[in-house]
Amino acid sequence: MKNSEFILARADVLRGGRIESVHHAEISVVDQDGKEILHTPETTLFTYLRSSAKPFQATVILDTETDKAFQLPDSWIALACASHNGETVHTHIVREYLKRIGLDESALQCGSHPPLVYSIGGQKGAIKAGYSPVYHNCSGKHTGMLSVCRHLGEDVATYLDFDHPVQKAIREKIRKYSGETNVPLALDGCTAPVFFVSVRGMARMYRHLALGSDESLERIWNIMTSHPYLIAGKGRFDTALMEITHGKMVAKVGAEGVQGCAVRHPDGRRFGINIKIHDGNRRALAPLLIETLIHLNTLTPEEVKKLEPFHHPILTNHAGHRIGEIRPVFENKSGV
Repeated sequence: MKNSEFILARADVLRGGRIESVHHAEISVVDQDGKEILHTPETTLFTYLRSSAKPFQATVILDTETDKAFQLPDSWIALACASHNGETVHTHIVREYLKRIGLDESALQCGSHPPLVYSIGGQKGAIKAGYSPVYHNCSGKHTGMLSVCRHLGEDVATYLDFDHPVQKAIREKIRKYSGETNVPLALDGCTAPVFFVSVRGMARMYRHLALGSDESLERIWNIMTSHPYLIAGKGRFDTALMEITHGKMVAKVGAEGVQGCAVRHPDGRRFGINIKIHDGNRRALAPLLIETLIHLNTLTPEEVKKLEPFHHPILTNHAGHRIGEIRPVFENKSGV
């Protein structure tokens, strides 16, 4: 591979063997030396990190020694990094975490939605009319923020305010890891601050995670790779990728077509990867990340085979008939 390889990336959605829709993407790969070795035309594009920020937001739990103060198990910290399915294993931990810090579900300001295990995880069954906030995929992140508030003696009622001490500390970490001096904020789907960062800046963040650039990031790497099911859950790509690659990768999806990935290859190579789908459709993310990992020679043939359902997803209709598939496409351009 050239020092800096320039590609065009997209995911073709096929019906009956013909292209019906196309999802165009920006991809940035930064190596252990901080070089962007693979990129699409617009990796300077700014977009929101969304939930791909969670591993970095969770570092503040460790920086402040909140984990030590409350004797938090690593599995609980994993939930602070998660966009979880709302399965029993997830909601039980969130409830226990809240109890440990002297709060209950009423402290969570994330809102709620039906568990993702139904909409993304493939779980069959009846969806109830209403769910409490612990079922929100971001409830672990919010509980982590609240635990820092409790440890530092800060106001829990205003923990999501942009100028709250906990949010200011998190924003500084995003600046540090992304290399972006100016990080504008907006409201995420869960009402927490969300960060406006370049695609390349996001890849730099995941490079820092791959390197374990500080003690907190090294802990986050170990926590996420040790608890992949807690990061997402049944039927979810992030969990599958981390389970199949056995501690070699960390993956974290974000809404509106954002995907972060950190790679520690056994041969010593380290990569930070970010993908942004222009139209925000998440169905293109897994195919394109797997294609990127294959391009970087970071997956074994056995791993590629196990990931095939995510690499080339089969599309079916409501009667269960196969009607098409999604195919990732890279077009190599000149090196720059």
